[in-house]
Amino acid sequence: TGSYDFPGAIMGYNVQGLNVGHASYSLTTSFAVPDAGFHVSFVAPKSGIVEIEIQILYNGGSVGQTLLLGLSDNASYNTVADYYEQTVADADEADDYEIHHKWVVPSLTPGDTYQYWLGARVLNVFGTPTFNYGGSGTGRFPDFIMKATALPSNTQIET
Repeated sequence: TGSYDFPGAIMGYNVQGLNVGHASYSLTTSFAVPDAGFHVSFVAPKSGIVEIEIQILYNGGSVGQTLLLGLSDNASYNTVADYYEQTVADADEADDYEIHHKWVVPSLTPGDTYQYWLGARVLNVFGTPTFNYGGSGTGRFPDFIMKATALPSNTQIET
């Protein structure tokens, strides 16, 4: 593939919600994939290291809740590794956040195809915390975006 050899190349990209109706997902206290479309597919670069990044609007609900995100290797949540399940927001009353979060995934087999899904959960559902995305007019929510970027073989990773 043209981008297989180049660090910094976007290896996979997925956008959901572009010029379609507003969408929302009520979060739960168990990790789940909010939508089967919340994924990115890519061919692992020669370095075997990628950065996975997501964007989505988090509505903390009427009382605010802590949000955790994880990477899944299946549309039915299946953790890639426990250390990819991370706290990303601690909303206060009625806070909304545009979430941008990244994971570095090493030890991939160069040339193999991978697909990862976004997993999410909150610590408590009181106040109805949600994800919101998309729209086709003014006042729309940010799109859901998930992308994979090739990292160089000399990426420093503390383990």
